[in-house]
Order: sequence, then C-alpha cells, then structure tokens
Amino acid sequence: MNPALTIARKEYSLSLRSVTTYIIFGLFLLAVGIFFANTAFKVGRAEMRGTFSTIHLIFVVYAPAITMGSIAKEQASGTFELLSTLPIKLSHIVGGKILAGIMQLVTVLLFTLVYLGLLLHFGIGVDLGATFTGYLGLLLAGSAYISIGVLASSLTQNQVLAFIIGLAISAGFYLVKFFTVLVPPKLANILQFISFDHHLQNFFKGVIDTRDLIFFIAIILIAKYLAELKLQSRNMMQER
Repeated sequence: MNPALTIARKEYSLSLRSVTTYIIFGLFLLAVGIFFANTAFKVGRAEMRGTFSTIHLIFVVYAPAITMGSIAKEQASGTFELLSTLPIKLSHIVGGKILAGIMQLVTVLLFTLVYLGLLLHFGIGVDLGATFTGYLGLLLAGSAYISIGVLASSLTQNQVLAFIIGLAISAGFYLVKFFTVLVPPKLANILQFISFDHHLQNFFKGVIDTRDLIFFIAIILIAKYLAELKLQSRNMMQER
C-alpha cells in the first residue's frame, strides 16, 4: 500500500478517537443546520446554493482547526523526527496528512446530505446537477484549505500558532473578493482570480470549468510542496 495512504488511514482513525474532532464536527453541522433551516423554511428556497456558501465560509475556520496539530504536534513531541528517519519520503508524510484532513472533510460533508434529503422531501424543483457540482466545488476548495492548514502546521511547533497562520492565509483567499471593488480593474482581475469564492460560483451554478479545477488543484500542490520544502530545510538544519 502507498505510504501516504497508510499514514492517512492511521491519522484519520486517530482523529475519530478524539473528542475534539466530534466537537468540531458538531459545531460545523450546527452552524450549517441553522442557516439551512433559515433558508429552507423561512425564506422558502428549495436550493442548496446559500447553504454551500455558508459551508465555504465555515471551511475557513474548520480546515485550520482540524489540521493545526497534523505536523506541529509531532514536531513538538519529537515524533516527527522519528517518522522522518523511516524509509518514507517527505512527500508521503505530507501527502498522508493532507489526505487524512480530506477524509475528515468528506465525512462532515456526508453528514450534510441530511439537509439535502430534507430539501428533496419537502422542496420542489431541486436542481440535482447544481447540487452535485456544488459538493464537488466544496470538496476541492475544502481540500485546498486543508493543504494550507497542513502547510501552516509545518511552519511551527505551536498548534495555536499553526491555527492562526492557517486561518490568516485561508481568510485571505476568502476575503480578497471584497477588495475587488476598491482597486483598479487590472488589479481587480488578479484579486478575483485568486479568490476561492470566484472559482466556486461556477460549481454552485452547475458548471464545471477546467480553469476552476486547475486552480484548486494548483493550490493543493503548491501548499503541499511548500510544506515539504519547509520540513526538508528543517531536517537539513538539524543535521548540521
């Protein structure tokens, strides 16, 4: 079996034994449920687009929360040094950490299917195509946030600081959309391009654009590479 998958399975299994994980899951689903109830029952909209936007906003906090200890905790305890001495590539270690986070992400997204079930039962004219692409977009964006969180965790041994760094970077990709109206058109186009929300809108509308796919995949790979680079440089410093 691929070492990255082995690490991912182990990390995911350990996360499911943690009370903290279920607290974070519960808070996530509660926040989404409150917004869904307000949209579906009070406003009367038989669609998931608003709920997807809420989930995206929560991802900004959720991803750093579940990844802050992925590498920082092991660096602080010294277990990362032991792991790095094994015949496992850094790419496998970092990849496994990211995959474990994505597995948690998929788990919590599966729970939100309850809201979709309620919408299908009580609503009329639900666009299943847009719902499917919306979930796909959330999975891609969430995976990008997870990668950013793992990168932040590789930068420090302090889990709280890792959370703050991951939150700051993730919030930057989310909040950049609000600055597009304050800058010249050319700069606005650049800011719009790096906005996660901009790339998600096509998914929420039921459109799969290869440019959006490439954008999120690129963010995942870049964050993964930077985390590997940071850990590699740390190992080299220790060897001196």
